[in-house]
Amino acid sequence: MIISALCVENFRVFKGKHQINLEPKKNQPIVLFGGLNGAGKTSILTAVKLALFGKASLKGNITSKVYSDYLEDQINRGDGKLNSASVALEFEYAKLGKPYKYYVKRSWQAKDGKVKESLVIHENEKELSELNISQAQGFIFDLIPLGVADLFFFDGEKIKEMADDEDGIVLVEALKKLVGVDLVEKAAFDTGVVLRKNKKMGGSKEDQKLIDKLEAELRDTEEKIEQLTSDYSNSYLPYEAELGVKLRKAKQKLDESGGAWSKSRDELIAEQGTITAEKRELQSKMIEMMRGDIIFASAPNFTKKLLTQLNKDLLVSKAKDFNDQIDKKISDLKVSDTSMLKLVEQLKNKDIDGARHQVSSYQYSEAEKVITQSSQSKKNLLTTLEEYENAESRLDDLGLNISRAPDESELKAIFSSINAIELDIEKANFKKTELKREIKEKLNIGIKLTYELDKAYAKLKSDEDTIKIDATGNKVIVAMDRLSQNLIEDKISELELEFNRVFQRLTRKKDMAHKVRINPENFKIELIDKLGNIVNKKRISSGEKQIYAFSMLESLGKVSGRSLPFIVDTPLGRLDSNHRTRLVENFFPKIGEQVIVLSTDTEVDDEFYMALSPHIGKSYEIVYNESEGSSSVDSGYFWSQHKEDKIELLA
Repeated sequence: MIISALCVENFRVFKGKHQINLEPKKNQPIVLFGGLNGAGKTSILTAVKLALFGKASLKGNITSKVYSDYLEDQINRGDGKLNSASVALEFEYAKLGKPYKYYVKRSWQAKDGKVKESLVIHENEKELSELNISQAQGFIFDLIPLGVADLFFFDGEKIKEMADDEDGIVLVEALKKLVGVDLVEKAAFDTGVVLRKNKKMGGSKEDQKLIDKLEAELRDTEEKIEQLTSDYSNSYLPYEAELGVKLRKAKQKLDESGGAWSKSRDELIAEQGTITAEKRELQSKMIEMMRGDIIFASAPNFTKKLLTQLNKDLLVSKAKDFNDQIDKKISDLKVSDTSMLKLVEQLKNKDIDGARHQVSSYQYSEAEKVITQSSQSKKNLLTTLEEYENAESRLDDLGLNISRAPDESELKAIFSSINAIELDIEKANFKKTELKREIKEKLNIGIKLTYELDKAYAKLKSDEDTIKIDATGNKVIVAMDRLSQNLIEDKISELELEFNRVFQRLTRKKDMAHKVRINPENFKIELIDKLGNIVNKKRISSGEKQIYAFSMLESLGKVSGRSLPFIVDTPLGRLDSNHRTRLVENFFPKIGEQVIVLSTDTEVDDEFYMALSPHIGKSYEIVYNESEGSSSVDSGYFWSQHKEDKIELLA
């Protein structure tokens, strides 16, 4: 299958009719779309899926009301007068080796609170007018099964799901759709329904009445659960995301308007006065310190010598006192013995004339204390000086913030907007809690009704014919279960081989020699290194997980046996440059005959564009014009020089 053109009219961000040529060139399979966030990249993927699959393109089993609301939301209202939109695809498809050209157009119109949808199919330029919308949709599903298309049309969320799939849940769902097991399971379920109806017919009228009542209540409960779940996923979650975007934008606007300094001027000025007073107090404290013993800390070598000299002078002073006391005692005793006098002279201190100061013990102790304390005073001064400089720095910042801070009147509107959005978020969270509570209540009711229904069926007495039908039906169900298992097991070995080939092409860590092993019983995926050891997926990087996801998606596509275009939306957001290089060189140019890549300028940047350029058949930039309320599709990619032609905008 090759998509040759996409046409959108009044669809989402595209006002008017836009015809986009998507046909790839020979040996240049890539059609590259570039666009900033919000410009309309995702609208391209959405348009393709909606054109082909309609209601089935949305997640979950949504109600017709939800689908109608969704279609109405997709209309670009423009000047408010537009009430219809359409998406159309032209593509080539080979059936039994014979090429066919198809044109599929899905259009809808909103009027008086209702949405009318139509689906038109042309085969080789002939309209298949005999098909109603349900039959036309079935015709498309026969050409392109939805489950298989999921393996070819995917976005960053799908990649993340596959990357984080450690228990094989996402893989087994993909495998079921790949081999048609979902259809087999539906057939088994329908068989079970037939058996229950058959058994019910053999019961009494009273039993049938009870079962009918329980089944009606269960259906009603299931519908309510479906509706609540749909409201949660299709209404609340997008609304929650929208509020988050609004809040981020409002806060960004606040920052741009001076929100980083958004205290009121009075508060800033009051804080400035407080810090100024603190600064003056620190200044007085430092002056007082300078008047104290800190002067001794300014000349540490001198004070050390001074203390040494004072100690020496103190010893001399003590020696003199000792000599004077001995002389006084000798005089008082009137000693005249020459031997005694000679002995006394020997006891007296010598060399006592070198003293520079008359120092007492008290004076020396005080001097020593002052000099010792001066070191601590110096540390205290440095700390106070640091506090003083910090206060000065804070005053400088405050002065700058005061000059930057806008008037409160300028910020009032922004703050009001933020408060309103946060209030909406609070209300939405309350609604979220209520929805969860309601869903839980309905689930409990459903479980209870199912239990009561099983009891009612168990009481029924079956005749011989009913027993035979039940036995046959149960055998059919068992056979279908076995068929499902066999179909999946047959594909697992094929998928393992294909994955190992693709993964080796994409991974940059050749020494790890990864290969995959899929458990056929629980479908758990194991990565194996070159030594045969299981690699813990939790320990590999997010980039390697995404490479794994791309490998698995490509492998599933190849194993499907279908030749569909690959359409990938925002594929490189979580990848580092090395992993991006691998995908640019070894994935996009090689996965198929047509590869449509929807990217921002930060994903496929100048460097990666140059690497992809030999494989790019067409490149476009989607540009949103705020004044027109519409996006346009221009030829060329962001900075490329050949942006000459505008995509045809039809009247």
